[in-house]
Amino acid sequence: MTLVYLSVAWLAGIALARALSPPWQALLLLGLVGTVGLIGWKGPRRTRLLCACVVALALGAARLLVSHPPPDASSLTAYNDVGRVTLEGVVVGEPDERESYTNLRLRVEQLALPDGREVEATGLALVKVDRYPAFAYGDRLQVAGLLETPPEWEDFSYRDYLARQGIHSLVREARATRIGGGEGNPLYAALLALKRSAQATIGTILHEPAASLLTGILLGIESSIPTDLMEDFSATGTTHIIAISGFNITIIAGIFAGLSRRLVGRRRATWVAIGGVALYTLFVGGSAAVVRAAIMGALYLWGRHLGRATFAPASLAGAGVLMTALNPLVLEDVGFQLSFAATVGLVLYTAPLERRAAQLLGHITSPHQAERAVGWISEALLVTLAAQL
Repeated sequence: MTLVYLSVAWLAGIALARALSPPWQALLLLGLVGTVGLIGWKGPRRTRLLCACVVALALGAARLLVSHPPPDASSLTAYNDVGRVTLEGVVVGEPDERESYTNLRLRVEQLALPDGREVEATGLALVKVDRYPAFAYGDRLQVAGLLETPPEWEDFSYRDYLARQGIHSLVREARATRIGGGEGNPLYAALLALKRSAQATIGTILHEPAASLLTGILLGIESSIPTDLMEDFSATGTTHIIAISGFNITIIAGIFAGLSRRLVGRRRATWVAIGGVALYTLFVGGSAAVVRAAIMGALYLWGRHLGRATFAPASLAGAGVLMTALNPLVLEDVGFQLSFAATVGLVLYTAPLERRAAQLLGHITSPHQAERAVGWISEALLVTLAAQL
């Protein structure tokens, strides 16, 4: 449970820093106090654990502050809302294709201002362009449009939503021209090409809306699913069927481990399976829920490789620390919160619900038949109920 306590302290530090924005001097002092207590205190184990949690809290808060330094003259955000500009940069993510437009994540390198000045500015911008012509990952573009700060509404902050992805600028009324290509990571480009091919194959085999539904379940592309169908899933509380989760990760890990075991041996097959999980995570887009499931799956495989039993709460806590270490603002992501809450429900309540159901059924049938019945209803009912709790 030590890892769980330290992880909670780390996450609490991020949340407190987000709410209070403490000065770095206060965090340094807090960390030093905790470190001195941890090293010099020879008292009870609980006291040493408390000191370690203080250090973890300070480190979590510091990670948030370091990840969001104030903008300077070389930052793209310093030029938000200046009007119509011309940008040059590279598409660094999978294009988000909608019915009538496409969102592109552009890593900006150069900027021409309305007064004609050209400056070097770095940062990520979300560029909204027409559906056609189509652009791809790794394309170098020249974009003319309105550079703006993402808006905020009463019930939703688009600014915070994009900030969690490292994007602080929005380009509207954009006109993009491709001036180069092939500047992305070759492996990721190959995965995206395979993904587009799989999507096209599914569209050829199945009619709509079945094609869009299968694309969402297998490839993580939910933007093409019809709105009315998504509303039906939401109304019936079955949207988790579409979302890629631990079930998909388990299948992928099993496939890679099973296929490679005879070729490279059982122990090396573990690393092949972990690599396969990582590739699949990139392949489907790497949302918060998918990354959480992938990290927990990798920790489980590693534990088996070392011959140690996996403690689910520790794996979940470790996944949370790793994800927030890479991007502290993911803590505010609704997908991250729901995924972790559902997993906590599965860990805490699935086994007790199964035992209780077996006891109730044992009053009307034999214990053996009760266990078989629980096995039938567990996946369909009890696991879903545990996730909702």
